[in-house]
Amino acid sequence: MNFNFSILTLAVLMLSSGNLFSQNPINSDQSSDERVSPLLCNPDIRHRLINATANELFKTTSVNDTLNLPFFDDFSSETCWPKATLWSDSTAYVNFGFCINPPSIGAVTFDGIDKDGNAYDDVNAGATGLCDVLTSLPIDLASDLNGVPYLTSDSLFLIFYYQRKGRGDKPETNDSLSLQFYNVVTQSWEYAWSVTGNSTGDTTFSKVKISINNPSYRQRGFKFRFRNHGSKNGMLDIWNVDYIYLNKFLPPDYEVIRDYSFVNQAYPLFSSYASIPWTHYNSINASQQSALLRPAAVLTVRNNNDPAPFPLSISGKVVDPFGNPTQLFGGGGSNSIIVPLNTNTNPPSAFAASSFFSNPSAFDQTYFDVVYALGQTSGGLPDDFAQNDTLIHRQHFFDYYSYDDGSAELAYGINGVNAKLAYRFDILKGDTLRGVNMFFAQSGTSVASQQFRLAVWSGNASGPQGNPVYEEFNQTPAYLDSINKFKTYKTDPIYLGPGTWYFGFIQNNAVLLNIGLDVNTPADPTKKYFNTSGSWTQSQLPGMWMIRPVFSGEELYSGIGTNQSSNQFTIYPNPATDHVRLNYPEDLGSNAIVEFLDVTGRLVKSVNNRQDNIPLTDLNAGIYFVRLTYGDAGIIQVSRLVVKP
Repeated sequence: MNFNFSILTLAVLMLSSGNLFSQNPINSDQSSDERVSPLLCNPDIRHRLINATANELFKTTSVNDTLNLPFFDDFSSETCWPKATLWSDSTAYVNFGFCINPPSIGAVTFDGIDKDGNAYDDVNAGATGLCDVLTSLPIDLASDLNGVPYLTSDSLFLIFYYQRKGRGDKPETNDSLSLQFYNVVTQSWEYAWSVTGNSTGDTTFSKVKISINNPSYRQRGFKFRFRNHGSKNGMLDIWNVDYIYLNKFLPPDYEVIRDYSFVNQAYPLFSSYASIPWTHYNSINASQQSALLRPAAVLTVRNNNDPAPFPLSISGKVVDPFGNPTQLFGGGGSNSIIVPLNTNTNPPSAFAASSFFSNPSAFDQTYFDVVYALGQTSGGLPDDFAQNDTLIHRQHFFDYYSYDDGSAELAYGINGVNAKLAYRFDILKGDTLRGVNMFFAQSGTSVASQQFRLAVWSGNASGPQGNPVYEEFNQTPAYLDSINKFKTYKTDPIYLGPGTWYFGFIQNNAVLLNIGLDVNTPADPTKKYFNTSGSWTQSQLPGMWMIRPVFSGEELYSGIGTNQSSNQFTIYPNPATDHVRLNYPEDLGSNAIVEFLDVTGRLVKSVNNRQDNIPLTDLNAGIYFVRLTYGDAGIIQVSRLVVKP
């Protein structure tokens, strides 16, 4: 699905982000041939709007609800929008991608993007002003949960951490982040704190602690809110805020917070790839599979303000789609560490098992959940905030290879007529290429009408070799696919043998096509090549491109099972909204079983025997595979179904 986007001139891009790229440390080494740019919309929010549930889209908290202390949010639940149980606004963006080493995993980002993922102003060049607002629900600062009034001598503090820029665009000195308190007596907002941007941005979080002792604040119905002023033209002038904690603190230190947390999201278990086609991974032997894996998990644990640290247990396991676990490390009190006060520690996490992926189904796509957990060595929860003590990473095995994590923080482009971009993938198994998934990011003037050639090169570790072995002409960037954010550029069915291949494009004109750049994933220059002058050069810029070659023995979306009959059943309507009907041969038996599976191969619905009208109200919008099993004949058929909102 393409979204309408008002065209900003290149002058707007230079005005709104020119200072960023002349001074931003992330991009200080980029050349005139390569360019990293901020995004002018938020594709993650747009994608989630398409697939969101009603509870995510609409606030459900009663206007009469008033919270009691303590108030705490560390944004460790990746929900995109702030929690409706704590906040009344949805404009700031909850994510894992833009913050660097937060107090606990995740942060809330303030920029120039609204709650729907669009720029606040996509018409007026260089427009600045108030952008995101994050307002707490009403809080009772007059008495505690038991109705006991707070005394004047009681110490009420608001603590939070902030970071300029992180992995995004830095706010300049004329940009600001501010905090306001609601005066219940005068029913007005009053400034409590503010900070401006600087010339470099931050790689660390700064801590702020504010005493709340004004009697006009210590009322039932107190609120506080964060606001940022900056560019209204996109994901610019970024601020990250984390670990917001409002409570009554006791002397003498007023600040004992018993909390241990994971700091960063979990990386894939493979040392290089984020995803590998299951049929390719399953085709190689055990030693080859082990060689693809990391030797240990990449984890960071922080002690947030506990002055008397105790032994902490770290464990990890892999759980298959049917709930069967394999222990990776730890468990039973092993892997014990002590994390010093207010420091980050990388715990021991070497994998004890060398093989832990086994597909209990016959599908050619699957997934595994990797779960890391903190605990006391003697058992039980390690602290008062359990939400940041567990990391879950879903290790996908779809029909493509990928390095990226699915989120773009920036956009990458090359400049020049016939400029070439080539992305290296080492294919494990000979298979048929069916297409290439690409994620194009909006940054600057729309390039949706600019043509390029999809290209595949043979090559080796030194780069692409010779002319492309395959080209698909007259392609144009598409900004968003309604299902997975990527656009699938289908190819002719081409068999590619195992080995090194390069996938990318050759652009017709000297424009920046702006492929999505995943900055969270560490860069590997040996995988990224560009050619603007007749020779291939490794890109040294941060992150990995969002390009994924797709392989399948069958045409894309033709099914995920085997033993398919030529008498394929039909589904109608398709796409469907609230129900479907199936039409299949009578002579194949009356005891057919109809199963609905999501794109990962997970069974989400099953209907026995023939049913004329199958309700879909229990399924979310998305793509499903409908598997029909004829019990009498032993035949399996699979068809694709799209369920609309």
